[in-house]
Amino acid sequence: MDPKAWWVNHGACAPMLQSIALKLLAQPSSSSCAERNWSTYSFVHSARRNKMTPKRAEDLVFIHSNLRLLSRKSPQYAEGETKMWDIGGDAFDSFEDVGVLEVANLSLDEPEMESIFFAEEMDNVDE
Repeated sequence: MDPKAWWVNHGACAPMLQSIALKLLAQPSSSSCAERNWSTYSFVHSARRNKMTPKRAEDLVFIHSNLRLLSRKSPQYAEGETKMWDIGGDAFDSFEDVGVLEVANLSLDEPEMESIFFAEEMDNVDE
């Protein structure tokens, strides 16, 4: 029996723990978050700034990551020239071959997690 099915069947006696367990089990396991931080870390701690202490660099990466998350809640994130500026990461060039983006609001409070879909069709994309 997989862990999710076990929590659905046997977790009723601890509903709060069941809720947390199901949310944790719904998260995909990948290294993309760590790689995103490494990309930011390489930007923060470059050859020009190599005298920076590890604690200072860690603090700057933390601040940068949280500012990136906060910026997604601003109305400017979805409009204008800087629309969705962080979708491709720090070393991102353009949207030329990305396709049509469908953005979903993600939250751990939602029962069903949605994701971002990248459409294969290039017919509706303005050049």
